[in-house]
Amino acid sequence: MFQTLDDSRVKKIHLRITALSSGGSFLDGYDISIISVAILILQSEFLLSTTEVTLLLGSTLLGMVLGGVTIGYLTDLKGRRYIYLWDMLLFIIFTVLTAVSTSYTQLLVFRLLLGVAIGADYAISPTIISEFSPVKQRGRLLSVAGAAWFIGAFASYGMGTLLIPLGPSSWRYMFLIGIIPAVVILVLRHSIPESPRWLASKGENRMAVENMRQINPSSGITQLESSKRTRIGVLFGKKYIAATIFICVFWFALDAVTYAIALYGPSILYSMGISRDTASGYATIIALLAIIGAVIAIIYIEKTGRKNLTAFGFAGMVVTLVLSALVFDYFPVILLIVPLFVIFEISQELGPGITSSIYPQELFPTEIRSTAQGFGTSISRIGALFGIFSFAFVNDAYGIGSGLIFLAAISALGLIFTIWLGKETAGKTLEELSS
Repeated sequence: MFQTLDDSRVKKIHLRITALSSGGSFLDGYDISIISVAILILQSEFLLSTTEVTLLLGSTLLGMVLGGVTIGYLTDLKGRRYIYLWDMLLFIIFTVLTAVSTSYTQLLVFRLLLGVAIGADYAISPTIISEFSPVKQRGRLLSVAGAAWFIGAFASYGMGTLLIPLGPSSWRYMFLIGIIPAVVILVLRHSIPESPRWLASKGENRMAVENMRQINPSSGITQLESSKRTRIGVLFGKKYIAATIFICVFWFALDAVTYAIALYGPSILYSMGISRDTASGYATIIALLAIIGAVIAIIYIEKTGRKNLTAFGFAGMVVTLVLSALVFDYFPVILLIVPLFVIFEISQELGPGITSSIYPQELFPTEIRSTAQGFGTSISRIGALFGIFSFAFVNDAYGIGSGLIFLAAISALGLIFTIWLGKETAGKTLEELSS
């Protein structure tokens, strides 16, 4: 039934869907990273303890745990477009409330609720891209969504560097700036149709064909789809349990490491005796150069394949984290650590940082695709929470070098599971993969 989608060349509607879906990843990258800069101001303004700082850094991630699994399931029940619009509206509302917060408690609550909206977008945006994309370009289009996270991170560090000199209220402006792209994305998303694959899975074949004709006017029904139930339990059945374990472990490991580095990166650099402005500036440079990894992934994802890039990325993360630990312990020079952090970010971005947006889409069928994406998102954010709390503990108890060795061990776990359970999915239709 979906041959006209699978065999299509890339058209304007594909680019529009990819751009508007990648906007959610951009906002996640911006929001997660901007708090790591804003915390340099918030810590002194609200006199926060180490525990309060860690809770504030992790509040959005906890919200994403809740939003990913619940709203991912709701997306498979109610449709892609329905959630596609509502989650961005919630993002705008809770960003505004965060920016006007007058107490630590308000900040904590609104950041938590903001995380629910971001978790929802993580569940829906890659699904929209994958279900419209041509087979031969699906990996590249999904890679753009993964790359958008780092473009958002770069934008946040750059904006933070520009706004810090404005003084104690600069953190409010840092959050408010994020509303501008969110409003634009919300308005433009109204032009995106419902996924034909989701419509067909619910027995709405006629409407599915109408939406397919926006890509190819000659589209028609070649195979009737029967209505299928959405059940979370399918993820843990015999057919998909190996894929579920793989997604959960490799994404848990990825986020445990990358979020710890993303959230504590400016503070780690600041601890080396440089100013806040300089630390934020270095973080901006690191985030910018990390986009190199995304560009490499976009170019080679269909040639090299998903599994090879994922394994290579994890291996690069292990090596650079171990070397960074040695630098902190024996050669604490800022000009040595920055290049290693750059290589670390390039490694994770060309590997698991990109394929985490691809594998959940390609390993599960339409009726549970968004559920799987949302479940994986929730597990990954549990990993992120584990990473930032455990890194803070190891760092306080044993020093930054030991903390980086700890993160290298988690990266090694992701590498092992990629080699063991990872599958190559390039060049196959979604229906071939899920069957």
